[in-house]
Amino acid sequence: MPAVRQKFHLSPCAKFRSHFSVLFALTADPPLLVGLQLLDGISGAVIGVLTALVIADLTRGTGHFNLAQGIIGTASGIGASLSTALFGLVAASLGHTAAFLSMASVALFGASILWLLMRETRPSTGK
Repeated sequence: MPAVRQKFHLSPCAKFRSHFSVLFALTADPPLLVGLQLLDGISGAVIGVLTALVIADLTRGTGHFNLAQGIIGTASGIGASLSTALFGLVAASLGHTAAFLSMASVALFGASILWLLMRETRPSTGK
């Protein structure tokens, strides 16, 4: 696991994911959309693994890993439900391009918050 932590960091992956919404908004080519969906699924899996790693780092030695994992899972579920409703309304009233661009702006805002406020969770090696 340490090699994974050293190679990938959460905030660059989160910033990368926000670009998919922009690309979805700007393309109508079916083969390109399938490729984007494939990359989106892979990056979603990476985010899922990195989330568990960050939770493990933050809760090391406290015995609260499962609690923290549950809180993050609940927040993700609530966010997914609310975003479906909200961006569905945006798509119905303003169109799909506006919905995808607004999703990208929300994702970029979230990635910016992570980048600015999230400290490194990896334990220092003393180097």
